[in-house]
Amino acid sequence: MQLGNLVEFRTLLSEEEYNRLMERFKGNRMDLQTNHYFDTKRFSLKAHDASLRVKEREDFILVLKKKKGYNLHEFQLPITKETFEEIRKTGMVPEGEIYNELLPLIGSQKLFNFLSLSTLRLFFAYKNGILYIDKSQYLGQTDYELIYETSSRNLKEFVKLIGEFELKYKKTEKKIRRAFKAYKRMH
Repeated sequence: MQLGNLVEFRTLLSEEEYNRLMERFKGNRMDLQTNHYFDTKRFSLKAHDASLRVKEREDFILVLKKKKGYNLHEFQLPITKETFEEIRKTGMVPEGEIYNELLPLIGSQKLFNFLSLSTLRLFFAYKNGILYIDKSQYLGQTDYELIYETSSRNLKEFVKLIGEFELKYKKTEKKIRRAFKAYKRMH
């Protein structure tokens, strides 16, 4: 389903709510992805509104996102598991476009894998959008989340959906923010 400008509504779930939803919607498509986030010890990328991660599914993709004004530029490079391990070990990315984009941001600083975030996601088209039921694990923590992605900015639709599923709304931030805050608390 191709939607125009998308809006995400989200709520944290209890483990019991998550298990109930997983049972109700079992048989839908599931996906497991781990994002391995990299930065310098001084978090120079974050300071430049940039992020670097390796997306791990069946394959590995190095992804750099950089803000330039109001625009977000994304660079992707398929890599091997060996290259991923090499980046972890040496703190350097392979030469090429991403390397060239990183150079002005970090200079000679080494990168380190400060956070890995795994998400098991069940998802399917639902009503006027797509429903995602996520179980995320990072830094020894597990959390559960329901995300409803739709082109409608109508909050009432999401409130109705939560009522239909008998959920208690729990305001939350995006999972990477939750994980980064957990990282900061530990360091």
